[in-house]
Amino acid sequence: MMIDVVGATQQAGYIIDPAEEICRVLITRKGSIPMNPGYGSDLWKYRDRMPIGEVKLGIIAETYEAIEANVSRVRPIRVQVNGDSSGKWSLKVWVEEVRNVAA
Repeated sequence: MMIDVVGATQQAGYIIDPAEEICRVLITRKGSIPMNPGYGSDLWKYRDRMPIGEVKLGIIAETYEAIEANVSRVRPIRVQVNGDSSGKWSLKVWVEEVRNVAA
């Protein structure tokens, strides 16, 4: 699975950029980290399935949920799923930075 993230820029004070963080979240199976079972996504369930109809909607929904739950620096705006006839698919994710307002 290829993941392309648009709109994420390196932010001061962080070791990895938001695009790398998003990729890590999406390729990590949810439940695979014992001390943080909610981290990751269930995108692996869609492996080798044609991204059409309900499968495509499931991929998009899972991508949004995983990013919103695990990456606090950005907010997903749009997710595009591209697939071919062999069942391989890729994601293109557009995000915007979340500005934390100190009270």
